[in-house]
Amino acid sequence: MNRTQQLKAKLFEMDDRAIFLERMAIIKECAGKYRDHTAGMKFGYTLNDLLTNISIVIDDCDLIVGRIPEVLPTEEQERWFEANRKDYFYVPWFKSTGHLTISWQRLLNEGLRGIQKRAREHLDEISGEDGMSLAKKDFLWGAILCCDAMETYALRYAQKAETLAQSAASRERKHELLRIADVCRRVPTYPARTFHEAVQAIWLVDMVLHTVVGARDFALGRLDQYLYPFYERDLAEGRITPEQAQEFIECLYIKCSEIIGYADQANARKRILCQDSVQYVVLGGQTPDGQSAVNPLSTICVKAGHLKLKQPTIKIRYFEGIDDDFWKEACRLIRTGGSVGIYNDEVEIPAFTSVGVDLEDARNYVHYGCCNANIPGKEGSLMERWHSLPKYLELAMNNGVDPLTGELVGPRSGEMDQFASIDDLIEAFRAQLRHALEGERRNHPQLPTEAHTRHSFTLESIFLDDCLENGREWRLGGTKYWHKSQHGCGIATIADSLAAIQKVVFESKELTLAELRDILNANFEGYESLRQKLLNRCPKYGNDNDDVDAIAVRVANIFCDEVVRCNEVPHSVRFWPEIYTYHHNQGFGAGLGATPDGRRRGENISENQSPSYGMDLKGVTASLNSMAKLPVHRTPGGGTNLKLHPSALQGEDGLEKLSNLLKTYFQKGGQHLQLNIIDSSTLREAQQHPDQYKTLSVRVVGYSAYFITLSKRVQDDIIERTEHRM
Repeated sequence: MNRTQQLKAKLFEMDDRAIFLERMAIIKECAGKYRDHTAGMKFGYTLNDLLTNISIVIDDCDLIVGRIPEVLPTEEQERWFEANRKDYFYVPWFKSTGHLTISWQRLLNEGLRGIQKRAREHLDEISGEDGMSLAKKDFLWGAILCCDAMETYALRYAQKAETLAQSAASRERKHELLRIADVCRRVPTYPARTFHEAVQAIWLVDMVLHTVVGARDFALGRLDQYLYPFYERDLAEGRITPEQAQEFIECLYIKCSEIIGYADQANARKRILCQDSVQYVVLGGQTPDGQSAVNPLSTICVKAGHLKLKQPTIKIRYFEGIDDDFWKEACRLIRTGGSVGIYNDEVEIPAFTSVGVDLEDARNYVHYGCCNANIPGKEGSLMERWHSLPKYLELAMNNGVDPLTGELVGPRSGEMDQFASIDDLIEAFRAQLRHALEGERRNHPQLPTEAHTRHSFTLESIFLDDCLENGREWRLGGTKYWHKSQHGCGIATIADSLAAIQKVVFESKELTLAELRDILNANFEGYESLRQKLLNRCPKYGNDNDDVDAIAVRVANIFCDEVVRCNEVPHSVRFWPEIYTYHHNQGFGAGLGATPDGRRRGENISENQSPSYGMDLKGVTASLNSMAKLPVHRTPGGGTNLKLHPSALQGEDGLEKLSNLLKTYFQKGGQHLQLNIIDSSTLREAQQHPDQYKTLSVRVVGYSAYFITLSKRVQDDIIERTEHRM
């Protein structure tokens, strides 16, 4: 068994009951010791105490080092943990926000000393003693202290490796440990020089952000871009082979899964702040000047994905003219069940520029949360709000009143007998949507322009461009971009509903709008035959029907128009429109009455950009054709789950079919696909015999999970999706 096989095997031996107790004990001590310090100083001193005192752990197989000292708690330790959990587990003054992509390239090119040097230079420029000046000084001092702390941590790993080398079991392992010691004396303190140094620098910083400070979803970004210069130089100078580079990448991938726990984020959570972190690796795409960014390391990073772990999640950036060998390798990984999603540069880059991102930055886009896109190193944490589009239609049909509660929650947009056409109803829907978005905008006041005295600090900010220069963290506007995603949910449900209204109200005139509204509010009680007609005899989105697809496009454009309208008045936070549901198709369905598409009260609304379950009756190509019509050139994020049966993709012919299917979808204008290629019988077998399927990974929404760790409800939902496959 080779190194990565051994390390992978150990992943499935880990126990999610293990706790990082040392962290809590040290933070408890620091809470008193640094009580009177300002935010940046308190954070920096606390990080130093942690990284100076937590145990250093190096496994016998480790090539990349960095592991937190977790323990299975005794009964006494468990009692201590529960007694102190409230105050010292999640700590408001010592935390990260996660859900972002730092400037890994800057870290590798400057090292911590370079970052610290810039902080000192900007500190020297501040002479005032006003509130704003003091806040900037505190942030910059915090950055300096944090860099010192992480340098100390790396040095401790170097010393530990040297100590272990003295009693190494073999000459080969002794040589490895001494090399690890040399690497940790160099990085992340100084700029990386070799591929090994670069990967090690990334992991130590990533691990501190995820586990010592603690937050989810620190994405690795465009790994094949910022690591390639080191690989290319090492290869040319004979320091590395492609096989050795793949081993380094596989070790990094294993580390990503090692810290997060086995169970799914929504179920039996591991007691760690980065539990089930989604860590995106983005491969391929284009360079800032519009050229192909695919390189030999891109393929190595894809091949490493055959480990088929939950993390990292691999995102492939497709574009016209993508290297065919790389593309085929990506399709091969998708077919085997790797954790892969694909985004289309041809619509993503225009979508970014449509919301105000500079073209050069747009070409460098990555992902940092479930199907959410961002600009690496130039903006902070994910912020988002979800909008049930069918709910706004329901409010429009009830003149702003929620029929489930009887409360007036939207504007008075008109009584049903006032609407002479579907256009009138759609405008009432727009009014409800606009009202909600205007309320959302009011919840985001401008950043203060006057001096402020509320000092704050986040460690990730020192690795984001412009924060040091501005002397403020990202939450106070330190970065170039700052946006909040506005997600439109249930696009198929509302499109099918409007198509049904058009047919039975305005074309055949079988019902008035008021009559239909009353039937829906009664949950079709006594009108089952009508429900069946709405469900089965009205056109449905997802079948390449131009009429109903045009309604989906119209609604999506209205949503984009209204979101972007919120940016007309200059504001510190911009809104970005996206068509995406995450898990919220279930929750929004629970809070929604019956809808004109034949859906009963409480049932799920449609998921992401996909057709409603079971309504895609003309096959996968028709469904993809419908989705490709959506105006996703206006939405930087969003996503779609696609389910295919493995029997359709066997052999080289099957691989070619998969490649052509995906290419055609993206050439037609599709935005994103993530695939589950598995049959429902395998999933049902895994439900019955979980011990035999511990490594079975499936796509949930924007992330992967081990199937047997999911709740029965989520498992059944995935099985239902699979049985209603496209």
